[in-house]
Amino acid sequence: MTEKKELILETALKLFAEHGFDTTPTSQIAKEAGVSEGLIFRHFTNKEGLMDAILAMSEERMARHVKSIVALAEPLAKIHATIELPVKLFSEEREFWKLQFSLKWQKKYRGQSYRPSGYYLELVEVITDAFRQLGYAEPEKEVLLLVMLLDGLSNQLMQQPSEAFIEQTLSFLKSKYQQNKLKS
Repeated sequence: MTEKKELILETALKLFAEHGFDTTPTSQIAKEAGVSEGLIFRHFTNKEGLMDAILAMSEERMARHVKSIVALAEPLAKIHATIELPVKLFSEEREFWKLQFSLKWQKKYRGQSYRPSGYYLELVEVITDAFRQLGYAEPEKEVLLLVMLLDGLSNQLMQQPSEAFIEQTLSFLKSKYQQNKLKS
């Protein structure tokens, strides 16, 4: 990837995360990146093409995280790694994941049918199997509950809570899924 193209992506990511996709014009991206607006269109065709490039990067990044969870041997370790995932994502690349989690609230993306990525579906399958291996009576419902909890945690992480809050929340969620507390 060219240096200018990378700069455009980084600037767009920052501005989309701060101000939203809908309210960030390409002229502002060009100005902050120190490039012409025409260069943005040459590389990405339009603002949607720029967002598509950012979303493609999200697929690659998420693939890396999901593969590390899939590689774990113990089902409980897979569940705990999934619980830690939002915190890991936000600590590594805050703006990037803030944008990813906030897209559902942005006008352009509201009302469109949600299509989960292949890696998300793989993670759901792996975690469902982990709950099944641990003897949970309704593993699919456990995954649904966990996804809702993690979505709520992700929303909290966008508000930049204290380290103590994060640690307490992770500890509490993990305590819900311990070997000695399994439900049959």
